Formats: sequence, C-alpha cells, structure tokens
Amino acid sequence: MNNILPLISGIAWTITYSALVYRGFKDKIPGMPLAALCLNFAWETTFAYIYPPAGSLMTTVINAVWMILDIGIVVSMIKFGPRDYGKRFGISKNIFYLMLVIGMVVSFGIMVTGAKYFVGLPSFHQNTFEVAKFIAFTQNLIMSILFLSQFYQRKQVDNPIKGQSFTIAITKCIGTGLTVGIAAAFRDSTGFMAVLIVPTIICDFWYIGVIYRELRAQGINPLRRF
Repeated sequence: MNNILPLISGIAWTITYSALVYRGFKDKIPGMPLAALCLNFAWETTFAYIYPPAGSLMTTVINAVWMILDIGIVVSMIKFGPRDYGKRFGISKNIFYLMLVIGMVVSFGIMVTGAKYFVGLPSFHQNTFEVAKFIAFTQNLIMSILFLSQFYQRKQVDNPIKGQSFTIAITKCIGTGLTVGIAAAFRDSTGFMAVLIVPTIICDFWYIGVIYRELRAQGINPLRRF
C-alpha cells in the first residue's frame, strides 16, 4: 500500500492538473485559485528538484510531471487571471501581478525554509520528504476551501463552471483525501492528521456536489466534461 496509494494519488493529480490546463485555456479563465497555485507550484518545484525524495524515483518523476503541468496552469493564470480577479474583486492588472509575485515568493519561502525547520523534529525522522507530505496535507486543506470559495464567488459574477469540470473535482478528491490522506490519518495516533484530512474530504465532496449540480443545471453531462 505504501507504493500503490502514492501511485494512485500521482495519477489522480496528474489528471487534475491536465484537466485544469485544458479547461483554463478552453474557457479562458484560470482553473486553480491563485494562492493554491502558488503553494502547489512551489511545493512541486521544491520537492522535485531542491529536496528530491531520497530513494524514490517514482515520487521524483511524479513531482516533476506535476511541476511541468503546473507551468501550464501558471501561464493560464498570467494570461487570464487579471480579467477574472478584476471582475471578482475589482483589482487592477498591476495589483493582480503584484499579488502573484508575492504569492510565489512567500510560497517558495515556506517550502524551502519549512523543510529545514521541520526536518529536525523527531516526528519527521530527519526525512525531508516526510516534511513535504505534512506540508502537502496542510495546503490541500487550504486548496479545497479555496476551490469552494472560487466557485461561489464566480457564481455571483460569472459562470461558476468556467475552468472547472466534474473530472477535476473527482480526481482532486482521489488525489489526496481518498488515498494518501486516509492512510496518513490512520497511521497518526495523535489525531492531528485526521483534523487536516477529514475537513479536506468534506470540502472535496461538497465541491463535487456543487459542480455536478451546476453542470446538470446547465444541461451539460458531467461525465463528458474533461
């Protein structure tokens, strides 16, 4: 299971990122919230190249593939983000790009220094990738909340399924909560990981539900939208 669940997670997130790139350029709107994208891109870059997982070629390859796909999402954010965030929040293009730059700098700072800060703690056993997994579970909870928030914000000013699909909602949930997340929660006797994973799963199921209902309401077959 130590190999199977990360592999399933890797495949699921690869589908998620591919669908986000596809829908972002097709719908001309960024699919991933800005803060989530900054954290994701920084995480994948840091833990594929700066602190690659020792002795795990599969994980290194998966992280590298994710980072490459994230570049496509970053490009869609740069290209279509100013219009989306201007419409939702009334900010100028310059403010948007400033937010993106600050978000990237802070996110890389969290990943690079966080790895050094936490790795010395006994629970991480001097293993940087154990720190990476902890950070990933934390930011996945943040991401799940942000995707829901993005849906309801866009519903007020635009079409909430732009940049989104049932495929993205399902594979995002499988990618963390229903695979490596549940495994981590069961292994943790303190209950802390469950505090991160359970709300993530709840938000992901909530998101699956609202995307499905919105697609059906618009006469779109959820299973045919990548």
